[in-house]
Amino acid sequence: MSKPLQHSPDEFNQLFVKAVEDHQNGSLDLAHSGYLNLLGYFPEAPLLHYNLGLVYYEQEDYEKSRNSFARAYDLSPEDMDILFNLGLTQKKTGDLEGAIISYKRILESDPTSLDTLYNLAGCYKDLRQHEKSIETYLEVLKLSPDYLSANNNLAYVYHLTGASERAIFYYKKVLEYRPEHQAAKHMLAALTDAEVTAAPEPYVREVFDNYSSHYEESLVVELEYCAPERIKDFFDKGTDWKKGYDQGLDLGCGTGLGGQAFHDIVNVLDGVDLSEKMIALAKAKNIYRKLYADNIITHLKSSDESYDFYLAADVFIYVGDLVETFTLLRKCARRDALFCFSTETDGGQGYRLQQTGRFAYAPSYIEKVAQATGWKVAESQRTQLRKEKDNWLQGDIWFLRRSESI
Repeated sequence: MSKPLQHSPDEFNQLFVKAVEDHQNGSLDLAHSGYLNLLGYFPEAPLLHYNLGLVYYEQEDYEKSRNSFARAYDLSPEDMDILFNLGLTQKKTGDLEGAIISYKRILESDPTSLDTLYNLAGCYKDLRQHEKSIETYLEVLKLSPDYLSANNNLAYVYHLTGASERAIFYYKKVLEYRPEHQAAKHMLAALTDAEVTAAPEPYVREVFDNYSSHYEESLVVELEYCAPERIKDFFDKGTDWKKGYDQGLDLGCGTGLGGQAFHDIVNVLDGVDLSEKMIALAKAKNIYRKLYADNIITHLKSSDESYDFYLAADVFIYVGDLVETFTLLRKCARRDALFCFSTETDGGQGYRLQQTGRFAYAPSYIEKVAQATGWKVAESQRTQLRKEKDNWLQGDIWFLRRSESI
């Protein structure tokens, strides 16, 4: 039921103009109040529901945004702009099937809507409906061959499905349009067996910033990731180290899964990670004293802290050459320090960038680098780290003690 009209048409128009100005100026709370006030008088005005949906979207309240856009669309079903934004919020709230329905409705009236096709392809990609995703990205590229993100995502899906030659073709297309694109460079190197000593920092940061919102569900639930628990199990069984530590550093701490496994054996635990979004999720767990959004090398070079415990669960797969990292960790290590980490296993003699874009390490390489940088291997174990394409991924768990001489 609407409120009785208490203003003249001019006054209502001024209230609307004021709410829009507040919205445009970034005063979202004022705009929110203004639109809600007007909806009290005009509850079936689709423009007010639409604008309120935009405010909620900018406030990152995607459920309320979706509800506002849905109401606006009910009131104005011919408005494809409303429907497009409804699709965006459906995707944001995890309703990918709903978003697909919305985008398909738009394409019924405008089959060449480029952004709609692109978003539809993204929904298929996220649902792992790879054939539909590829087909839709190709439709996008028919309309706009230089659409950078479509080329990049198409390369990714081809890569994921094992169509390496097609993936290489589209990664090269990305680099034609943007030669400095770090992710495309890295994945192209992985697919062409190029010699690479490290993953580009912007690539790693982007991967985990994008991954942060569904990281734990994807990794723990879908891939049965268990590296921190496996490290902790072997730690508990070991006899060549003490069972409690003063001050620890969780390298590449992510959302804090490693910290959760080990925080009870360390009095003070710090964490460092490249992704600020992952750091924010780790902070919410309240298990770290300090958290640093930085790369490991830069942090260790600038830190005055010393540690007697280090943890790096599934971190070095994005590092490559470990000499500098091990050297810096040794400089910050207290006399009785323990260094626990996991690696993916390679059958060669060194380290290698795999087609996945991750690094794998030969056990002999870890032993060699440890000895050269002032560490000694206390114990290592072959184990299963997580699922990959329904198969268990083999890795090694390492426990290093600080050596008294280098």
